[in-house]
Parts: sequence; structure tokens; C-alpha cells
Amino acid sequence: MAPYFDGWYPNPDGSTTLSFGFMNRNASGAVDIPIGPDNRIEPAQFNGLQPTHFPVVRYSAFGGRRERGVFAIRVPKGHKGDVVWTLQRNGVTYSVPGRATSEYYKLSYTPQAAGSMMPVVRFAANGPASAGREGVTTGPLTVAVGSALTIRVWMEDRGERKPIPVNMLWFKHQGPGDVSFEPRSATTAPGGGDATTSVRFSAPGEYMLRVRVDNFGITDSAPGQQCCWTNGYVRVKVSG
Repeated sequence: MAPYFDGWYPNPDGSTTLSFGFMNRNASGAVDIPIGPDNRIEPAQFNGLQPTHFPVVRYSAFGGRRERGVFAIRVPKGHKGDVVWTLQRNGVTYSVPGRATSEYYKLSYTPQAAGSMMPVVRFAANGPASAGREGVTTGPLTVAVGSALTIRVWMEDRGERKPIPVNMLWFKHQGPGDVSFEPRSATTAPGGGDATTSVRFSAPGEYMLRVRVDNFGITDSAPGQQCCWTNGYVRVKVSG
């Protein structure tokens, strides 16, 4: 299980956003590593946003087996030193530093070659919106084990070109049990729209879900290109 630093974004206020992802190198089967000594971010002030659930992924072309931009950490202006993510499993430890010192890893919020940009995501029609890796977070929502929790997402394509459909794909990000989504994915009409999913949990506890809102399918947008998608996170408390 390997953590990856995917790059950094400069922000107008002088802060920096560090983007992280991972690779599950198994042939099949997701791995869960709870936050703690085996799944930690240092300094401790940045710990807690990282995933604990690591599925195997296989994207076409340059995307490969890496899951990029799963979460991001905003580092305040003037912060000194690296932000380090460490994963340990079966006695093997990997650590990756996040830092904003190399232009090679510098990412951009500006439009891609064909005009694609990160879509906008909301969890309410007029609620807080975000476009980018840091995303927008809602919750905690509450539900009982086995009961259905309905979540609605509003998505908007903001590319500087003819509007295209926006895609939604759900992931378990953190939590102790299995999570099922019905449907797990959806696609809007050109320009955007809203979509719902019904979520069920197999065990009580605290969870975080991630929805990836993207415009993959157009020539300048794909997982391996670091564009164009936005994360949304939903905290859920599940009772027994």
C-alpha cells in the first residue's frame, strides 16, 4: 500500500493546497487501514482527512492503478517543513512528503487545453460550493445500520467550451464497515444537474464518504491528467 503526493496548488491568500492519492498494489481486494500509527499524517494538525479504505483501481492509459487527488490539505502561509503521509501494512512502511518546493509538481486551477475546468459540487441547491481537490464537506448525517440514507448532489460543468455532462462516482473514504451505493454512479445532462444515491452501512460507527464529480470523457480531462474533478465529502454517524 503506497501513498502518493500528487502535486500542489498555490492559493490567492498565500496558502498552499497539497494533493495526495494512493496505489493499492494488490491484484484484487480493498484494504482498510484505520487512522492511527499505521495511517498517519504529520504534523498532527493535518491528520484525519486521509482515507482509511483503499480499493484496487485500474484506469485506462496514463491513469493506471493510481487513485489520484483523493484528498487535499491546505497549508497556511508561512508554514515550514513537509506534510508527511505514512502507511504501514504487513510490516512494510511507506512515507511520502508533501511540499511546495518544486515547479514540476505545481498544479493549476486554470482551464485545460480544450477548456475543461474542475466542476462545481454542492450538497444543497443553494449551499456551499467548491471546485477542486479540497472539495466541500457536509454532515454529520445520521442513519441506522441497514437503513437507507439518501444523499443528493448538485453538479455544474464550468469549462470554457460547449457544456458537457458531469459524472458522479461514490467511494467509501473512511469507516469500519461495508458501504453500498445505489446507484454508485450517475451522469447529468450537458452543463450539470443533480443526482441522488441511496447508501447503506453494514456496521455502526463514524464514516466519511467521498463523491468524485468529474468531466472525464472529453479529450483534456482524465484521472492521469490531474484534471478535471472535484471532491465532495459526507460525514455519517451510523447507529446499531
